[in-house]
Amino acid sequence: MVSQKYLLTGVTGGLGGKILEDMLNRLNLPAASITATSRSESSRGLFESQGLNFKVLDYDRPETIREALVGVDNFLFMSASEFDNDKRRIMHRNVVDAAKAVGVRKTWYVSLAFGGFGVNEKVSVQAVHNWTEEMLIESNMDFVSIRAGVYADAFPLFMNWYPESKAIHLPKLEPPVSSGYIALTSRDELGEGIASLLTQGLEAHPSIKPHGERQIVLLTSAVTSTFIDIANAINSVRIQQQPVDFLEPTEWVEDAAKTDLGSKSKAWFETRLTWFREMCNGALETTDPALETLLGRKPLSGVEIVKSLVGGSNGEYTWHQNSGGARSAK
Repeated sequence: MVSQKYLLTGVTGGLGGKILEDMLNRLNLPAASITATSRSESSRGLFESQGLNFKVLDYDRPETIREALVGVDNFLFMSASEFDNDKRRIMHRNVVDAAKAVGVRKTWYVSLAFGGFGVNEKVSVQAVHNWTEEMLIESNMDFVSIRAGVYADAFPLFMNWYPESKAIHLPKLEPPVSSGYIALTSRDELGEGIASLLTQGLEAHPSIKPHGERQIVLLTSAVTSTFIDIANAINSVRIQQQPVDFLEPTEWVEDAAKTDLGSKSKAWFETRLTWFREMCNGALETTDPALETLLGRKPLSGVEIVKSLVGGSNGEYTWHQNSGGARSAK
């Protein structure tokens, strides 16, 4: 059996691509020690041209997962991009079962930070991560759940913000949006931190201790921000100002669905209203120094990131998930 030092999923995405880039170019790992994966054979040339190993690994096809994971020492398990939670749950079950069956030595699962070190059961996107952590516990495999802070880069998605927006509409909630502190985190810094953790291991960072039976390592910025802070950051670097308006929750959902430039559905905004409520109740306020330890510097704050993104694009910053037609509410 040929040993595979590192096998990475999700490398065609933004976070996974950054992790791979850092492993190769900053940490100088030999390309031959890394196996990149994709559900599509058409990606083979892209990765093999860089000297990387390549395997087809499709979460919907358990036989490809088992074949790819044979002999793997460190498995970076990125969540499926599927929107339907029931389908994602099945896909993740396929992955965990295959990893156990072939004896993967250590699984590094990339989760989300809703709930901090606890369990948030109200945000649908977090539910699959909770289930997957429970699958990993039941498997008795060696694993770490890397709970990644929500991307500051994705603020347009959270706030339904577009450069063309005349105003920033937020729901009127209790507790209010102005008291909902969030550890918004840079996607690039998360990629850098995860690459260091995966490559160097926990042994190189004794202050980082996985928390509880879910083996959580929480990677966040050190500073929390509210969406009012983010709105102020946007306006501080734009010529055309966008005032903040507060709408009653039902009105906010109706208005967002009616006027959304990305054609997202009413159900989508109803789900996002739950996100807002949970964020205002502190679901994303927990911070941890682990990312600073891995970076060797203080992570950027959400305000700093947004100012850089919006200012650096002359106010025209966009986020790919904020448009492109109606989406699943999950």
